[in-house]
Amino acid sequence: MDVSSFSAVGATAGAASDLKSRTRVADTSSRITFAATEDLGKGRRAGVYCETGINIDNAAATGQANTANANTSEWCSREGRAFIGTGIYELRAGRQNVWWTQGELNQAGSTFIGSDTATNIINGGVGVYGVRLENMIKVAVTGGQFAGSEVYTGFMGAATGEAAAANVDAKGKYQGFKLSYTAGQLVGMIDHQSSKSSPTATASSTAIGSNSFDRTATKVGLGFKYTPTSLVSVQMWNKERTDVTNGAATFVQTVTVNNTTAGNAKDSGYALNVKHDLGGGIMLHGQYAKANNIKGTTAGEQANTGATAYTLGATYGLSKRTHLYGSFHKIVNKSAAIYGMTGGNYQSGSANAGADTKIIAVGMIHNF
Repeated sequence: MDVSSFSAVGATAGAASDLKSRTRVADTSSRITFAATEDLGKGRRAGVYCETGINIDNAAATGQANTANANTSEWCSREGRAFIGTGIYELRAGRQNVWWTQGELNQAGSTFIGSDTATNIINGGVGVYGVRLENMIKVAVTGGQFAGSEVYTGFMGAATGEAAAANVDAKGKYQGFKLSYTAGQLVGMIDHQSSKSSPTATASSTAIGSNSFDRTATKVGLGFKYTPTSLVSVQMWNKERTDVTNGAATFVQTVTVNNTTAGNAKDSGYALNVKHDLGGGIMLHGQYAKANNIKGTTAGEQANTGATAYTLGATYGLSKRTHLYGSFHKIVNKSAAIYGMTGGNYQSGSANAGADTKIIAVGMIHNF
């Protein structure tokens, strides 16, 4: 939980499109988990995992903008799976995290300060099929130098998957892999995801995964742990969306990041992350991220569709399970860009093109 000041001002359309400064009590992706594991003998185990998002700031299934937060709507809304495996690998089935997880390369938002600009910039632009996906079969590495690695495939549950209407191709699917490796002070990761839908799907829908967009996304990262608890890392990414029904259309951004209407497009960028342990329970965090201009198939590079982002934060440990934090986040959009703090529904409303998001927060994270 944190108490924060939020604004998104400087919109290209003028002051009438700005989100004026407001003070709020914000929930940064709280959740509660039920998990059970059974020892099957001979080093094998099986079990279930059910992680449900909760909004303890308002006791509802809505985020800061009073819009539906899909990750707090049902049991296992964040992640739910059954699994069987060993201490080294697991075979899993269910709704699971994929693209957004970055391991040690970036733990600022997931572990320390609740949210971070780098993750939001990485996931914005032309978007990916999804960062947490349904109907999935995954093999995950849980131990050793390759811990965090995974390979997965899944079946779309919307217009081109199990919920496809009569006379509609229901072969929509996605797949991906993440290769994570730790060797002494070095940490590396390669992350790739692709998805293929059907040209017979309804192209008018703007919900990710329920239209006829094929997607590919790749990011690579390298980190150096200059002390056991301090790290500097860099990540680079490229993402592409192919509109199989209307590829010649000009790429259009709408007021929700990742939510686009027509056209083929690509985006790319890079992010730097620093985590520095001062000792005495105090840790500093810094980020810089840059999204390049979006490139469309017919229009070429689209001017002023890039953005830069900054995060500064500090944490103070009260115990192994509880720490206080302070953070500053800013996303500077060019005049035609729409990036925001959408992860965990942390943004109070959807920014308009050119508006710069700014958040100053103090809060607490408790793990129990």
